[in-house]
Amino acid sequence: MVQVNLKDYFSFYELSPSFQIDSSVLKRKYIEYSKQFHPDLHLDDIQMQTELMQLSAYNNKAYKTLKEDISRAQYLVDIMHPTDSNHAIQLPQDFLMEMMDFNELIDEQAIEKTDSFGSLNNTCLELKEQIKTEINENATQEHWMALQISLLMWRYIERLEFRIHALN
Repeated sequence: MVQVNLKDYFSFYELSPSFQIDSSVLKRKYIEYSKQFHPDLHLDDIQMQTELMQLSAYNNKAYKTLKEDISRAQYLVDIMHPTDSNHAIQLPQDFLMEMMDFNELIDEQAIEKTDSFGSLNNTCLELKEQIKTEINENATQEHWMALQISLLMWRYIERLEFRIHALN
């Protein structure tokens, strides 16, 4: 039997649950575990091979989740308040108004067939940087609701980016 901490992805990689993590430690542990949990190392033991396949899958999923800022932030929300993560959350009214104006701007660019989508993309990138800063500030147990709101805002901006790319 292989002994690892499967409490959560952070514990698995021996990292503190935080938005800011040492990506070099994460990658080093991922590679170490990828080698350690490779099922081909135990071709003669089916039970061990099955266990290693499960650990390998867990390792891959944990790494994929923690290496990306937004998925890591969502994971923090999920482990801080697993039962509240589906709670209906209202985005701030000022953000929604700003996004309504931005959607109108996208519509205008699409109708006029101007080549200003680059500036719209830049605006999306700037908004995402602002939101990432908010996520970093709110990635604590005490501010988990603000973190969820920031994550919803991020997803909204991603949908706008998708819309811009589809029109471009």
